[in-house]
Parts: sequence; C-alpha cells; structure tokens
Amino acid sequence: IMSFAEAYLEKVSLVPEVDRVPPSPSLSLIVTIPACNEPDLLQTLECLAGCTKPEGGVEIIRALNAGDSAGSDVVSQNLLSSDEITEFSHRNSSEDFRILHTNITGIRRKDSGAGFARKIAMDHALSRFSQCNRPDGIIISLDADTLCDSDYLISIEKHFQSYPGSNACSVYFEHPLEGKDFPERVYKGITEYELHMRYYVEGMRYAGHPHAFHTVGSAFCIRAETYASQGGMNKKSAGEDFYFLQKIIPLGRFTELNTTRVIPSPRPSERVAFGTGPTISRFQSGKISRLESYNPGVFNDLKEFLSDVPFLYEEDPEQLRSRFESWPESIRTNLEKEIYDRIEEIRSNSAGKGAFIKRFYRWFNMFRALKYINYAHTRYYERKPVQDAVREFLLNKEPGTVPDPDS
Repeated sequence: IMSFAEAYLEKVSLVPEVDRVPPSPSLSLIVTIPACNEPDLLQTLECLAGCTKPEGGVEIIRALNAGDSAGSDVVSQNLLSSDEITEFSHRNSSEDFRILHTNITGIRRKDSGAGFARKIAMDHALSRFSQCNRPDGIIISLDADTLCDSDYLISIEKHFQSYPGSNACSVYFEHPLEGKDFPERVYKGITEYELHMRYYVEGMRYAGHPHAFHTVGSAFCIRAETYASQGGMNKKSAGEDFYFLQKIIPLGRFTELNTTRVIPSPRPSERVAFGTGPTISRFQSGKISRLESYNPGVFNDLKEFLSDVPFLYEEDPEQLRSRFESWPESIRTNLEKEIYDRIEEIRSNSAGKGAFIKRFYRWFNMFRALKYINYAHTRYYERKPVQDAVREFLLNKEPGTVPDPDS
C-alpha cells in the first residue's frame, strides 16, 4: 500500500542519517528549524526541551545548511553546531522526544537560502510521518533564533485536537520590544515593524479579504497530508513562508492559534532581501529612524471594491460597467485592463455564487492585493509613519477609540 506521501517523497532528496532511528509510533508533532551559521542555536533547543510534554511523541529536525559560496567560518560554525546538537540530543532525547539534524554544505547558489533549508527540514518531517503512517501529524515551522512559551507544544497539540478539520494554522508571535541584548534602535525598529505587520493584516480584514492571516516562517503549523498534497515548501531565498501559505490558506480551514506564543528574535540581518532582518538593519545603521507604512486610504478603497464581490456573479454587462464606475479611482485604474475578462472567466467556471467568490479570491489573492496596494502608493496615496497610519486607521474604523497622544 502506498503511503499518503509516497508520491511526493519520491521527488525529493533526503539525508539517510536522519532516519537512522525509526520514528516513535506515538509521533504527533515535528518541529522543523532551518539553521545557517547560528552560534546560539542551543537556546531554541533548550526552550523546546523545557516545554511541557504533549500526549504524543515529539521530534525536532534541524536543517543545518551552507551554500557553495559560504565562507569557511560559516562551514566551521555549522560543524560546531552539528556537534552541539548531537551532544544535546544524547542528553535530552527519549523515545518520545528526539532531536535529529542534517548538515548540508555546498548547496548551489540558486537553491541556497531560507526556502531550501526550510524545505529540507519539512520534507524530512513528512518522511518521518509517512513511515508511521500519520497523515494527520503536525509539521511545525520554527526559526533558529526563536524562543517559545513553555506551553507551546501542548497548545499546538490541543489546537489541532479542538479543530480536527484544520489543515494548518498560524501561531501568535511577539518580538521582544525591550531588553539588553540589542541597542535601543533595534527595539524601536522591531516595535514599529511588528506594528506594521499587525496593521497590514487588520487592514486587509477590515477590507474584507478572506485570506488575511499572518504568514511568518517561525509561526505556523501544517498537517503532513496537506503539506504533501500542496507540493511542499518552495526554494525561494526570501518570502518563502508568504508564498507557501498563499497556497494553503485558500484551501480553507486555516485557523489561528492564540493560546501560546512564539518569540522571534529582533536581530538585524542582511541574509534576505526584504522582511524583518533588513528593516531592522536599516534602523540599527541609522538609515531610517521611523518606519513608513500603508496609507489607510488603500484599505478603504479595497473595502469598497471587495464588498461588491458577491454581486458580480449575476450582473449583466451594463450593471457591471455601472458598478465598475462606482469604485474608487485607484481600484479602477489598477484593474481596468483585466477586470471584465477576469470576471467573465471566473463566472464561466463557477457553478454558483459560493464557487464564484472562492474562485474570485484565487485570482485576487493576497499577493494580487499587495500588488494593488503598492500600485496605489505610486499614484494615489503617500505612505505614512506607521504610528500615524495606525491611529488614523483606528479612528476611521472605530471613531472615538483612539486616545489623543497629546492629551
């Protein structure tokens, strides 16, 4: 009998050493962690080892990796990390709590990066669940510099027990906003960046987009069967988490886990082209002293457009033209070249209104919505300091709820 993941696993490369010890029959959670040149990676392992143990078995898979252009210092650090993980594993492993790892060097340039490393770890997790035939097993995505609350593992287990139909979930996260590990500029930067992240998701929810969830690589979980059926993680060097979850969220039954906490590091980084690390680097170097975010006007315009989606299924060309003319100018100019053909195509492939709406958001997904937002800021709106943008957004959404900062 073919395993639920066999067709997928035949197409990927796995490191045989990871499977020297067969998985426990009780295995239910696997934490996957990509790592490259991480001197403090034992902190995350100690944090996980200190968690309250769930009912099912737990494995942690660390994917140490280095590209073919990596310096000898990176390769040496990964070798040191490999020894540290082996030693830590000897001291902390049991039948129901195992720590496994890979150490792959010389990864070709086009593949080396966060996406490929995350894929290695998650593919191995899938293989482990496949061996014990656990399609409902939970693959947890974490990062090498990330900590968690002590109830992290049991909260994830309970969440999927409470929502047995859930394909995947995002996990609540909080960056440290103060402390002594980083300069004050870094904490100011991460405070503004996290506010920007939360504002963006809230703005998209206010606009009515059904796929508005956080897509943070260190803060999501997915069922093994869903991971395999959707073709696994991509190899993108940045934003791999966003692109991957944009395939998963539209499937439906995507949930949020808010009863525990992941604590990502606010450290600066230049490893990827965009995201938290590069933004914090600009704060630390003094290139920026405040973060510009989206103008609330884009969410108002999106709301006007998206609130009309249910009506688009039944309207004749004249009604559709009239509705198009009623939309804000930023929407009209962004969509005018494709909207009529798109609606016709979506309509002709939909058996009813529900199917039409679902298919519509497969086209106007979060990636397409973000392209609109960026376009609107080139022609219609100016970005604003994030605190000003949030204050204006909240006042607009719920007048009277935001205190005057000068009062």
